[in-house]
Amino acid sequence: MSLRVGLVGAGGVGRRRALAVCQDERTDLCLVCDTIEDRAREIASEVDGQAARTVVNWQTAVEATDVDVVIVSTTHDMLAPISAAALQAGKHVLCEKPLGRNATEAKQATAAAAESGKVLHAGYNHRFHPAIRQLQEALAGGSLGEAMLIRGRYGHGGRPGYEQEWRADASVSGGGELLDQGAHLIDLCLWLLGPVEQVNGRTQTAFWDMAPVEDNAFALLTTPTGTTASLHVSWTQWKNLFSLEVFGRDGYAHVEGLGGSYGVPQLTLGHRADGGAPEETRQRFEGEDLSWAAEWDAFVRAIDGEQTIAADGLSGVRTLECIDALYRSSAAAGAPESLPDSGNSP
Repeated sequence: MSLRVGLVGAGGVGRRRALAVCQDERTDLCLVCDTIEDRAREIASEVDGQAARTVVNWQTAVEATDVDVVIVSTTHDMLAPISAAALQAGKHVLCEKPLGRNATEAKQATAAAAESGKVLHAGYNHRFHPAIRQLQEALAGGSLGEAMLIRGRYGHGGRPGYEQEWRADASVSGGGELLDQGAHLIDLCLWLLGPVEQVNGRTQTAFWDMAPVEDNAFALLTTPTGTTASLHVSWTQWKNLFSLEVFGRDGYAHVEGLGGSYGVPQLTLGHRADGGAPEETRQRFEGEDLSWAAEWDAFVRAIDGEQTIAADGLSGVRTLECIDALYRSSAAAGAPESLPDSGNSP
């Protein structure tokens, strides 16, 4: 029997999630919810041939008796409340990142998952880009040696009227670029390196008229063994950019691009030489972005009890604990902030 899926939030990310559901023979999209019903109908028609019914009330969606799984892809302020309600109603939940405006909110969802016994994942699809997966495999497999540092950059340049959108409203978004693209980089760092012990952060609103929401953020993350990640995320990156570099004692890996306006993804692997130029191999990943479908496949397999590389709810909480500490550090002029238990609190 196919898993019956309800989608709450019919924006751009919701469309990608709905398409992944409809491309998987194990799942059926049966309900689409959005406060703008025409937008819900558009997705239902576009990806499912109008088979899915539409509603405007999220409570109706999470309480529906013909729904087994709920995807939550709303604004940040509603991610945790809807996820918690769906879990309490006995549904499995894939919640778009960052799972809430802060770690306290996200813990509402993880508590509901623990109580219900249902699966909760945070939507960090970047783990599933082929170039990033191969970078992780190279590091885990030992070919780069022990990791010494990570350098990550991620950004775009906004669009006309960006300062009027919901991300510029702190009461809705909870924060700016650090919570937006920064959450992806921090999730990847925690996945690659393990727990972080201390952070230093600085945020600024350099261009967009949206203070106190930041349009740039700078972060240093330090593990208990001293490995450091240096990150910069920006809404003033006028030419879209994604760059993630990992340097080990024996070699390095560099992923550039995510597809589309970020450029064709490319993975460079290099091996340190004792003098002279290192040996490098490069691989380009042409074609459509398959990360959404791959993440959905992992979520369905997790429901069946399999272990996957997907970010579960606790991973989402740890990322938000790190972000919360970075905001505190920035408020204290970049002073170091420690994470209790290396960011591993439940």
